[in-house]
Parts: sequence; C-alpha cells; structure tokens
Amino acid sequence: MTSKPDRLAPIVDLNVDIGAVSEAKTTYTGRTAIVRRGDNLYSISFVAGFDYRDVAEWNDIDDPETKIYPGQVIRLYPTEGKTFTGYQQQSTESLTSSGHTTAAGAGQAQTATQSTDATSSAGNQPEVEVVPTTSSAPSKWIWPAQGNIVGKFSKSERRNGIQIAGNSGTPVRASSDGSVVYSGTGLIGYGRIIIVKHSPQFLSVYAHNSRVVVKEGDSVSQGQKIAEMGSTDTNRVMLHFEIRKNGTPVNPLQYLPKG
Repeated sequence: MTSKPDRLAPIVDLNVDIGAVSEAKTTYTGRTAIVRRGDNLYSISFVAGFDYRDVAEWNDIDDPETKIYPGQVIRLYPTEGKTFTGYQQQSTESLTSSGHTTAAGAGQAQTATQSTDATSSAGNQPEVEVVPTTSSAPSKWIWPAQGNIVGKFSKSERRNGIQIAGNSGTPVRASSDGSVVYSGTGLIGYGRIIIVKHSPQFLSVYAHNSRVVVKEGDSVSQGQKIAEMGSTDTNRVMLHFEIRKNGTPVNPLQYLPKG
C-alpha cells in the first residue's frame, strides 16, 4: 500500500534564501529561443512562461512530442495569420515584467525567483493511503513529499511554487497520474528537475532532486516515487513544487489536500 501526506504541512521559518535565478538554459534573441542540447518544447515553453500548445502552434509543430534540435530557432510569438489560441494567459508585456527577457539582443531569460516567504510553527504531514485517479484531467492531487513548507507561492513576487523541506533521499512522488515530459538539469535554478504532464491543461514540476528514477516518456501513477529530494541548484535539501495551468503558475495550495 502506497502512502502519502494528506494535510497542509505547517510552515516553519528557516530563513531559507534561494535567491534569484541568474540564467536560463535556453537563450533568447528577440522573441525566439535557440534550442540547446537537452531542450524540448516543454522545457522551452516552461522557461518562457508560455503554454506549450501555443508555442507548438506558432512554430507549425503538430505534435508537441516532436523532437527539436540544437540550433533550431523556436518562435515565442504568433506568426502572421496566427493568434493566441486561448491557452496563453500572459501577454508579451507581462512576460517581460515577470522577469523573462523578450527584447531583441537581450540574449538570455530568467526563470522565476524561488526565494521563500516563511512564517512560524512546525510539524510533519501524516501518511495516509493513496487513492489513484483515473481521470484524464487531475480531479485530485496529493502532496508530492513529506516535510515542512518553507516557501510559499507568490504571484506578485514571482515565486512560482512552494518549497517543502526534508532530508536527502526523501521520496518525491507524482502528485497525480501523468507522463514525464521533461527530466534533466537544463533549467538553471531548478537543479535536477522533472516536469509531468497530467492533461492538456496541467503540468506539475519537481525541482532540486538528488536522484531521478523516471525518464522522459514514462507514464507515472499518482503516489509513484519519481525522484529523491536533494539540494541541486539550491542551498538546502528541499523540493520545489509547482502546478502550471495553461502554462501559467498557480498556487499549489489551492489544489493540494488541506488539513
């Protein structure tokens, strides 16, 4: 029987300072991305803050699973005759203001700051039985790891997820059924990261892992171990967890079980 945390973890003040992410793996010239080794459409869209379906549409890519190649230029804007499909929730202007460079000649983009905003009290999340979901879209999410929340989501401060503190090797579990669409170390500031696609609308993100036990293309079940908690690209052992809807980060605490 698989176990999972079921209630909101108390928040503790550990004065964790992750700091701003200084550079992304993919560089930008104008509003284009130059593909580097290890990139795919999901990772490029993730860094830029766009929905992968929009980016596929703008580049005449019928299937987002289609391989892209180092040196290939990926447009991050609609071409003539194309528009935003309705998935996109950020304009180019808001993309720039949220810390991602889109101006010509800028040369690089920043991923969102992952610094923490913590308050007091401590505790651990209990283990309860996982109830798998068979829905194509997540009807239920579970906590991806046991531990204390040391960083909260903040849209205004560009904190795209929550941080859960733990011990090295703590299991990291899929928050819902899905498929692994990115696994690697190419997104600077996220360390060893996994991105899981749950439905056309929803992705979840698991960062700073010490070890990954799944690969791109794998199907994963809710509660399945996908990684082990670590401290890659950060200053302490923890899991950075995001949920993105149509390419836009949303507060995971709105989806995860509450106490």
